[in-house]
Amino acid sequence: MKTMMRDILLALPKTDIHCHLDGSVRPATVLELARRLKVKLPADTVEGLLPFVTVAPTCRSLKEFLDVFELIYPLLRDPVSVERIAYELVEDCAKENIRHVEARFAPVLQETSKFSSDQVVEAALKGLRKGFKDFGTTSSVIVCLIRSHGPKENRRAFETLKRMFRPQSRLEEPAVVALDLAGDEARYPTRDYASFYEEAKRLGIWTTCHAGETKGTENLRTALDLCVQRIGHGIHLMEDQKLVAEVVRRKIPVEIGISSNVRTKSVPDLKSHPALDFHKAGVPITLNTDDRGIIGIDLTHEYEEALALGFTLEELAKLAVDSTDHLFLPADQRARLRRRFESEARAALQKENA
Repeated sequence: MKTMMRDILLALPKTDIHCHLDGSVRPATVLELARRLKVKLPADTVEGLLPFVTVAPTCRSLKEFLDVFELIYPLLRDPVSVERIAYELVEDCAKENIRHVEARFAPVLQETSKFSSDQVVEAALKGLRKGFKDFGTTSSVIVCLIRSHGPKENRRAFETLKRMFRPQSRLEEPAVVALDLAGDEARYPTRDYASFYEEAKRLGIWTTCHAGETKGTENLRTALDLCVQRIGHGIHLMEDQKLVAEVVRRKIPVEIGISSNVRTKSVPDLKSHPALDFHKAGVPITLNTDDRGIIGIDLTHEYEEALALGFTLEELAKLAVDSTDHLFLPADQRARLRRRFESEARAALQKENA
């Protein structure tokens, strides 16, 4: 029965709109990139490397989760590496019927004196384009600012976003579409980055923001004040019913990563995850991988976790279809994808009744 249910969930058309490119690297690719770049790793086999490039269930905090990236970043300061991981992300998405992925990353983390922030994004777009050609999954890029970076570093990333932003992007041509803010929100409050969001709003750039992943609702409140169009994680939203009501009123989707939230201890365990509570309260939600490589999951696994929380298969199919409404794409492109999802979701659900 479990195998049959996974097959149905695999068949559902899906989007992944909260997906960190640098957190999606395959462990085998980490090893191969290190060998090519002659970077010494703590192990020379995939099996030996796993404890260093994946987050164990014993992870105690968001900070400990983020520390895993320190081993990966030196391998991605190279155009060939960035192009490859973007291409492989599209390949991995296509294998489980993810029809559109929004890959987010902070280009300043990859830039060097010979590899600019703009060139980092160009390399990712090149890999995404090749991925679309070979596997058919479409994609977009979200540029992240990093909370622990100073104003100069974040300004460089933001200027790259401004130069490369394409508001009239099409499904067939991966483009830079939005702004995000990521990192340790417990130490760096969202309000410190308000000027970037105000500027993005003036320029018509779509926005999302990691908020409410750690304790408290202040960062969520700030995100709403800044008129973000989506919220990343938002785990502590239910602590303030006025904020819940506002999110419902504005129809602001919350980008959920169930396994990620359990691993970072945003929630103590799976049964404590508020995704179903959000759904029942009328909060729009999407299911996402966050960091598929670091966590060792795929998006279908996240749909299985949602079933374990109490979602019905029909509810998950509707979430999948509705996720197309939340993409950072022009309305006509979202509508195109939604029509395809509606047809494919019906076909997938028919398998349950066969």
